[in-house]
Amino acid sequence: MKSFFGVYSAPGAMGVDCTVLLFDKKISIGFQNANGANQVIEWQTKELNTHFDFASQTTRMRHASLPGELVIDGNGAYQYLQSLKAEQQKPWHQKSRGKEWIRNILITIAMLAVLYMLYMLIVPWLSEKLASKVSVKTEQQLGDAVYDALAVNEKEDTAASAVLNDFFKSMQISTPYQIRIAVVDEPVVNAFALPGGRIVVYKALLNKLETYPELAALLSHEFTQIQIKLATKSIFRSMGSKIFISLLFGKMGSVAGVLAHHADNLKNLKYSRSLEKEADMDGLSILVKRKIDPAGFRHLFEHLKESGGSSLPEVLASHPDTDNRIKYIQEASQQATVEEHTLLKTIFEKLKKQ
Repeated sequence: MKSFFGVYSAPGAMGVDCTVLLFDKKISIGFQNANGANQVIEWQTKELNTHFDFASQTTRMRHASLPGELVIDGNGAYQYLQSLKAEQQKPWHQKSRGKEWIRNILITIAMLAVLYMLYMLIVPWLSEKLASKVSVKTEQQLGDAVYDALAVNEKEDTAASAVLNDFFKSMQISTPYQIRIAVVDEPVVNAFALPGGRIVVYKALLNKLETYPELAALLSHEFTQIQIKLATKSIFRSMGSKIFISLLFGKMGSVAGVLAHHADNLKNLKYSRSLEKEADMDGLSILVKRKIDPAGFRHLFEHLKESGGSSLPEVLASHPDTDNRIKYIQEASQQATVEEHTLLKTIFEKLKKQ
């Protein structure tokens, strides 16, 4: 960097004394404008037209596209700019510039990677914290909004729903949630839980179940997702900033609107492997405490696998591999005591006749 004194002339104005700083890629011209305020103008050196006026012994500079002229006594500024230009033409300088470009790209990629990692860490953390603060009443409003948007009641088998609700009540599970189960008459082998106590079970899945422990396993798993707020956490994570902003400003209706708009996507929310396993193990605990045969979980998973479960390796899948789920369920239930539940069996048989 070099510094000089000069005179800067704007179009139609008298020249003013200025201080000039010459850098490798730009020049900085500092002066006081007509109002007495300090002003700085910067020109890129590559856009300068510079020549040395031999008659006046001054270096004169103009910008290729901007108005104004800069005049500096002597040829020191001219020679400095010429030396910079010559240096920039040398091969090693070109290589250095190439390395600088690569370095900038790598820095940008690194910054984006850091931001992505922060997002992946912060969003789940915020989802966890926010979901844990949501009341049961609020969860019920969220779940009802999604349920209404899905319009599954149009295809609901009300008779089967009534029997399935009786089955769950007969399992005598204590909870602050009002569990409401709907059976949907569609050829889909699936079931899902919504925030606040709603569970949707497709009839095609019910048709595959052969024993009441399988049904108990299914309902205990879906119930556990509600109990540990798994559905709420996953919805908050899936919907991201839209829900956070709506809740921040207390707009419950806005949250419901966001969920309703994305209702179809919420039917197939993917949970992390650890949370899915937690729901499996808590659901298993429900069966073991009631002495319901835990083999119902194994048979349930086998039905799901036969119906086209994920073929991805577990490391790439969003939930545990089905064979692995069967394995850890079997290992955890080896010492379980099993008793016959006549009431559950009777209700299940009634359901199969629907």
